[in-house]
Amino acid sequence: MKKLIYLSVLFVLFLTGRTFSQGDSRLLFDTPPSTTLIYTFFDPCTASNVNAYVGLLQGTVDGVPNKLFYCVDLCTDVAPGDTLKDSAYLAPKILYVLNTYYPKVPTYAGRLANEYQEAAAIQFALWNLADGFDLSLYVPDVTIRDRAIAIANDANTNGGSYVVDATFTIEPGMNPDDFYIKTMDGDGNPEAVDSIFLSISNGTLSTYLTSTDGTGESAPITVSGATSGAVITAQGTVSLPSGAAYVGLTVRKQRLGVPVSFKAFTSTSTTYGALPVELSSFNATVNNQEVLLTWRTTSETNNAGFDIERKSTGTEAWQKVGFMAGNGTTSTPKIFLYTDKNVPAGNYNYRLKQIDFNGNFEYHNLNSEVVVGIPGNFELSQNYPNPFNPETKISYQIPRDAYVSLKVYNNSGKEVATLVNNSVSAGYYTVNFNAANLSSGIYFYKLETEGFTKVMKMAVVK
Repeated sequence: MKKLIYLSVLFVLFLTGRTFSQGDSRLLFDTPPSTTLIYTFFDPCTASNVNAYVGLLQGTVDGVPNKLFYCVDLCTDVAPGDTLKDSAYLAPKILYVLNTYYPKVPTYAGRLANEYQEAAAIQFALWNLADGFDLSLYVPDVTIRDRAIAIANDANTNGGSYVVDATFTIEPGMNPDDFYIKTMDGDGNPEAVDSIFLSISNGTLSTYLTSTDGTGESAPITVSGATSGAVITAQGTVSLPSGAAYVGLTVRKQRLGVPVSFKAFTSTSTTYGALPVELSSFNATVNNQEVLLTWRTTSETNNAGFDIERKSTGTEAWQKVGFMAGNGTTSTPKIFLYTDKNVPAGNYNYRLKQIDFNGNFEYHNLNSEVVVGIPGNFELSQNYPNPFNPETKISYQIPRDAYVSLKVYNNSGKEVATLVNNSVSAGYYTVNFNAANLSSGIYFYKLETEGFTKVMKMAVVK
């Protein structure tokens, strides 16, 4: 069987308040369908040419076969028989592609007539958005390459703040001790769901089994004898939205994204006793040096947006690292996603500063500590962008303190630049390389440290 490179990096989920899912559903990855195209292309993760399936994948979810997926990571292997679990939402630009293109949307401007070629172009575009895969350099087919570039450009222009509506939520009732369950299909329409199981961490509920009707809502459920902070959980077979993620359960933490909504057994939860404020969940995932923050609002009133703030655990100084615009006033649940990039190894706390249009604000803290660990091995990554003019970034990682040499050579083997030549602490690093004084051509950069040596190729185009 040829190597499959739809793959994902470490994906760690921290929970607080309501979560989209807690991994109840299971995906058994199948052999890709015979219609999936196979390409030979340069894989920057292995620095070699590979044969790989490129396009829609399929799997069996909770015993139901033929569910469709796209890969959202390039550098971790996935193979038939691997088991994955549902695990939160993907980043905004990837959400945008999965909800805007084939197979979620069957017809649209620019779509390739051959659906398998269109799927391949979407797959390449997702790798570009998720991993910086260089479409202009590494996609072998001109038609698919141009189409993938167009899709990635569209996502970069229009998908940076893309959000999806939650399909399975616990909503506050008319009375302070009441709540109800709300279910929607993947298009945001009310959906009836039978046999929704309920639980609470302390206290009692008026029922532990409910259903939603054609309005997508259940009858009210009453909480008795619970203390503030008790966790209410609902589990059922509901529709997952396009953009839901499945993550590997084995050492290989590959991630697949759902392009077309389907039903799966999953869960949602909320905290009892909180005031009916807009924010109902705040989660974090860690992917090497990136922290993906996900939060959900059940409703928003006069909401200008959220400052995202971070501090090192044990310190007092909060740092603003980003901002996400709010939706003003709305009663529709919304999902927000923000990626904090290039975070050094360490332990961190995150909080949201929710600001209204009058300047009033309220803080929402992530209850769990976020740990950005040190790498498990030495590695040198493909520079990005590549080709470039005149600047590019080169990333490397080291699992322990070591002396590091990172140098650039021309095609004749002559050293033209020294980027690093000193002792470096364990962690992830990115250095800038400016080739303004170099001519167009192929160059090589070499990392040497404690028995590890790796050489990568890059191109200067002027």
